[in-house]
Amino acid sequence: MQAIYTRTMKVKDNSLGEAMEVGKSLAKVRKKYYPKHNIYFSFQIGGNPRTIRETLIGPMFEGDNEADAKMSADKKYQSLQRQLKKVAVEGTIEDEIRVIFSE
Repeated sequence: MQAIYTRTMKVKDNSLGEAMEVGKSLAKVRKKYYPKHNIYFSFQIGGNPRTIRETLIGPMFEGDNEADAKMSADKKYQSLQRQLKKVAVEGTIEDEIRVIFSE
């Protein structure tokens, strides 16, 4: 089943550049464990430019638990999550999964 997963979060003032660098590195690590997915990090233009979004598009619920466990144990991933925690505004993460029904 194809799906779109997004995670949106606010970034602290003056931390957008650092958050974008962390996002680029997270995309590379995530691609290692989810090679069939398209993975993007983006930021909002207009409104609140300190919002970033991670988007994964691809097969969902097909071995995701195993891939997620391996990625979570990756030292680089853990380090990047700690870095992200320093630039993201706590309590602002919003997750969404949308199933694709047309291709």
